[in-house]
Amino acid sequence: MSDIESRLAALEEQVRELRDEREIRELLSRYGYYADACLDDDYLALFTEDGAMDVSQGGSEDPYAVLRWEGQEAMRTFLTDRTAVHGDGFAGRSLHLQGNNLTVTVRGDTAVAAGYSFIFHQDGPRLKLLSASTNEWHLVRAADGWRIALRRRRAVGSPDTAEVLTSTDRA
Repeated sequence: MSDIESRLAALEEQVRELRDEREIRELLSRYGYYADACLDDDYLALFTEDGAMDVSQGGSEDPYAVLRWEGQEAMRTFLTDRTAVHGDGFAGRSLHLQGNNLTVTVRGDTAVAAGYSFIFHQDGPRLKLLSASTNEWHLVRAADGWRIALRRRRAVGSPDTAEVLTSTDRA
C-alpha cells in the first residue's frame, strides 16, 4: 500500500468514526425531544426490538432501587407508567437534557456513551428539576442507523454511579 493509499484509508476511518459519533449524539438528542413531546412511537423506534431501560427509581422510599423494562412492549409500558412521568401536562412542559460532557466510544458496530442527564418540568410558574442522573447508553449499528440496546440511568448518589460514568472504557 502506498503512502497516499494508507493516508486515505486512515482519513476514511476517521470520517467514519466522526460520523458515528455525530449520529449517536443526534440519536440521544432525539431521545429527549421525543420524550418531551410524547412521541412514543418515534421514541420506541430509537431502541432495538429487545432494547431495555434500567433506571434507578428516583423519588421513592429507596431512590436507588432499580426498575427495568426490556423489549418494545415493556418499553411502551414504561412510557405509560407513572415512573416515566408521561401523562396529563407532560407534553410541552418537560425538558430532557443530555449533558455536553457526553463521552462516546465506538468499536465497530457497537458503542457505549456515558454522561449526565437532567429532566426539568414546568409546574405552574416554576421550573422544577425532576431528576439528575448519570447515564450509560449501549448502542448497536442497525441497517438504518444506530439504535439504543440499553440505557442505564442512575440517580446522582447511587452506589454504582462511578461504574456508569466509566462505562465507555468497556465498549
